[in-house]
Amino acid sequence: MPKSPKLAILVEKKAALRKEIAGQLDFMGIPKILRYADPQYARREVESWNKSGLLVIGNSNDLESCFDLVAFCRARKACWTIIVLDHINSEESVSGAFVAGADDVLHVPFCNVEFSARLSLRLTQARNSQTEKEQPAPPIFDDILLTQTEQKILNYLIRNKGKTVTRNELARYVDDKDWVYGDRKYDVHITNIRNKLKEKLDERYIVKSVRSVGYYFQESND
Repeated sequence: MPKSPKLAILVEKKAALRKEIAGQLDFMGIPKILRYADPQYARREVESWNKSGLLVIGNSNDLESCFDLVAFCRARKACWTIIVLDHINSEESVSGAFVAGADDVLHVPFCNVEFSARLSLRLTQARNSQTEKEQPAPPIFDDILLTQTEQKILNYLIRNKGKTVTRNELARYVDDKDWVYGDRKYDVHITNIRNKLKEKLDERYIVKSVRSVGYYFQESND
């Protein structure tokens, strides 16, 4: 099991689900678990905590407050792991969570085994992003605020510069499983990466979509 963060902030309106998830987090060995029903009370904890952290937030209050807290946390704690518990299960609720900066979205209801497995995967990715000896992205990309998943995708695209990377390759690399037709998660991540590259580096680096296949990374002067 990957090394657990020192703090987990759990924001979920439904008390029974809060209790269930808190039990899972405690079992995983996270020493400090804070529970809230309202997202606004979690902000000060996010702001004040300087060590590794985990945010698990449900969207049953409303989408806007959920996305606001995710974005707030991502902007201040780039290395935190963020999981959204999706009670709505719509295209807006899923894509909006990833756009705001979530590392994963888990549809409610779910079983404890799935929650633990997916959280363990995201924590492993967070750990590996700090220690892996793969070629990192060049220093020019250091100031771009990417989520863990976005950073992993960008590194993979850069290492495969000049080749088309399929969605299935990304799924195998990021999630260790095959891509499922119709899953737009990687399209959302790619859109986020494009926007952040353009904001910081204008159009020097481009991620192109290859219709029905995948994505292609290039410098604009290639």
